[in-house]
Amino acid sequence: MDNSSFQFQTAMPALLIIDWQQAIDHFGELARSHPEAESACSDLLAYWRQEQRPVIHIRHSSRFSDSPYHQSSPWFDFKTELEPMVGELVLSKRENCAFAQTELEEILRARGVEELVFTGVLLNNSVDATLRVAAGLGFKSYLVPECCPAQAIDSLSGEHFTAEQVHDIFLSNLADEYCQLLSAEQAIRG
Repeated sequence: MDNSSFQFQTAMPALLIIDWQQAIDHFGELARSHPEAESACSDLLAYWRQEQRPVIHIRHSSRFSDSPYHQSSPWFDFKTELEPMVGELVLSKRENCAFAQTELEEILRARGVEELVFTGVLLNNSVDATLRVAAGLGFKSYLVPECCPAQAIDSLSGEHFTAEQVHDIFLSNLADEYCQLLSAEQAIRG
């Protein structure tokens, strides 16, 4: 990833923090990439707060009672280092895409937000689904890879793809067509 200078096009890009709930640690048996992602995302969140830029926390509220993302689950809450502060918007979703059956688009439009910075879990699930729709709706989208871990996949043909391979495949598919990749450092400097 190019670490050259970068500048956001608007003064108030919104930081999306997708599904950073305790549930991610209880989501499945397959490995996750980027074990340092919470820390990197926490640093980015602290900067966003310091600059008083908009932050939107997306919480998955599963319809399935056996899911760690169900509201009755002991792991439904946000991870401690990424908990919302008073005044920060928290939006609950039932689908993978944060735009599906929520008011996310209306909220962003009402606030004049044109640029979105994506963080969250999993890259190969809710982050991907939300980012693709955001691009289709005309939002300028940025993705911070070290703040968006992926999970390993066992394919239908029986092949195992490591979390790192899945992360690379999804980034390769999304970059330039749906979003611009930014390091956390670039996002902070931008």
